[in-house]
Amino acid sequence: MQYKIMLDAGHYSTRNQSPAVPEYYESKQMWKLHLLLKSELTKYGFIVGTTREHQGVDLAVTKRGEMAEGYDLFISLHSNAVSGSGAEKTDRVDVYAAYDDKNGASVLGNALVRAIAERMGVSAGKCKTRRGERGEYYGVLRGARSVGCPLYYIIEHSFHTNRYAALWLLDDNNLLLLARTEAAVIAAYFGLTKGDVDMNGRLDIYDVLLIKRAYFGTVKLTEEQKRLADINGDGEIDVFDYLEAKRRYME
Repeated sequence: MQYKIMLDAGHYSTRNQSPAVPEYYESKQMWKLHLLLKSELTKYGFIVGTTREHQGVDLAVTKRGEMAEGYDLFISLHSNAVSGSGAEKTDRVDVYAAYDDKNGASVLGNALVRAIAERMGVSAGKCKTRRGERGEYYGVLRGARSVGCPLYYIIEHSFHTNRYAALWLLDDNNLLLLARTEAAVIAAYFGLTKGDVDMNGRLDIYDVLLIKRAYFGTVKLTEEQKRLADINGDGEIDVFDYLEAKRRYME
């Protein structure tokens, strides 16, 4: 089965400048990220669409969500902001999903929280929900739900009011690493990437070596990497996972 994903860069033009790092605009960096994520997801075999063709084009939030009709997953990419005396210290990754945990949305949501926070080196929040008078509080999620999209999320990549987070997200090399991490988590959720331990979009010799080293205890993997290395799904990284990875690589 070939899954379809609709990606949404949360804002357009030059919107939401960081007060801590003036060069950072949420709209610009999330646009870059969603294009990188599209590229990485395509490597796994996903069909990927985007809500807008050009960064300078505005589109109503509900309309963007409605573009997920016929798709299996909708993701809107953002960085958050907070005001007040604690703004500089707030560095948490959060993901917003269906208010009623429709289709077990919190499973993928929490996996994304953990992986993104670990990649960015910031605190892990949780998969959150917010219900409004019309169902989903956020228009973009309400739009996705209204057209029957099974899973839909807003990802808040920490807070651009935090200097460290804004500087991290301003680095295009970090955005590429982030795109690879998110794509690997999504692909693993859909069962497409067992064995891709280094999360580069393919099972290669480096993955085989990582699984071998993890089996012998000479390398420490993250929780997401452990899940990818456990190819046979028995809860352990063992010789059978190594042999299966080797077999798949040599095919």
